[in-house]
This record gives sequence, C-alpha cells and structure tokens, in this order.
Amino acid sequence: MTTRAVVVGAGGLGGPIALALGAAGLELLIVDPDVVELSNLHRQIQFTTADLGHPKAPRLAGLVVGRGGQARAVVDRFTAARADALAADADLIVDASDDPATKFAVADWAVTSGRPYVIAAALRYGGNVMVGAPGLACYRCLFEEPDREAPSCADAGVLGPVVGAIGGVAAAVAIGLVRGERGLAGALLAFDDLRAVADPRIVRFAARRDCPACARAPISPFERPVKLAEAR
Repeated sequence: MTTRAVVVGAGGLGGPIALALGAAGLELLIVDPDVVELSNLHRQIQFTTADLGHPKAPRLAGLVVGRGGQARAVVDRFTAARADALAADADLIVDASDDPATKFAVADWAVTSGRPYVIAAALRYGGNVMVGAPGLACYRCLFEEPDREAPSCADAGVLGPVVGAIGGVAAAVAIGLVRGERGLAGALLAFDDLRAVADPRIVRFAARRDCPACARAPISPFERPVKLAEAR
C-alpha cells in the first residue's frame, strides 16, 4: 500500500525532506508558490543556477522522480481554504515553509483531519521540529497563534547546513510516524545552536483546554489518556 505525504515548502527544509521521503518510498505532493532566486542557492542545495526563475515545487518534484521516487507538484500556497483540495488523500503532512501562518494552517488541518504531521523550522543557527499525532497536544496548544512579527530566513538569515540538519531530523521522524513509531509524538525537538550542541531538547507539553484546533479534532486529547502507540 502506497503512503502519500504532502510536503509544504520546497526550499531549504523542503528539499532534504522531500528527497528523503521520496527515497523511502512515499508518494509525494510538493506544494510551494515561489520561484528559485539567486539568494536561495546557499541553503537550497537541490537547486542550481539553471533553476533560477523557475517554480520550486516542480523542480524539486522532478529531482525526486529522477532519483527513482514518486512526486508531483502544485505551485500554490497552502491555506485553510485550499487544504482539503491539496491534502485530502494524504496519510501524512510535513510543513517545511518559512511562514508562520502556513505552519498553523498545516497543523490545524492535520489535527482536525486526524492525520499525523511534522512542522519544521530553522533560523540562524538552530530550529525545531514538532511531531504531531491525533489525540495528543498539538502545535496550536504550544504556540497558540502565528507570530506576525517573527523574522523569516530572508530577514534574519540561516546557516546553510542548519536547514539540512533540521530537514534530516524532520524527515526521519516523519518516516517513523508512517511506520507506526510514536515515541516522539506530541513533542517538540528544539535545536538551540547546532554549532555547539547537536542533540535537541525534547519538550513535552499538555494539551491546552481552550485550543480551538483540539476542539475540532476527531480524537480529543481530553477524552481519555492516549498511549503513544495508539495515536494515529
């Protein structure tokens, strides 16, 4: 049976994530609205100068296919209004975008649709990876609302190898989720400064009683204690 995954974002994080998931045999849909720019190349190793000006999603999907994987692309932004059309048949969704609103749209859709999900972020010298599964505290439980003033990679910069490291971790936990591994589900892996410490802090947290996403979830984190092995 083919496992389908949506990768939202085809940039510095999305590249290594998509390549790893494609190599693991997942069928991918890659969603990204942007084109390749010269300033991207130092951290988006899947692209070269030959890709400049071209949409990122089809270029990345073509690279996955060229390496023997299955992938198709949609040049679009992932929003709440477009979520069902883009991800209705997905078994897993992974956010690799550089936009807080997109991350919340991905996480909220996953929670209310009962799908496992991974949210990856990288900035400057570190980043974090949220591992989500039904019946557990969610991304919105922790962060509550998008930070409209949060700097992007374009604003604050990111060390090129950092996105590769964070993307690799995100891909590994995503593959674990689809294989039934739930040991890290409901936790945030925080990498404070990868120049100094390679191991993450693993942050576990309780579901928030007034979380609007959990209120719409098919498996509520408040109905009964959910064992990690049971969460799907």
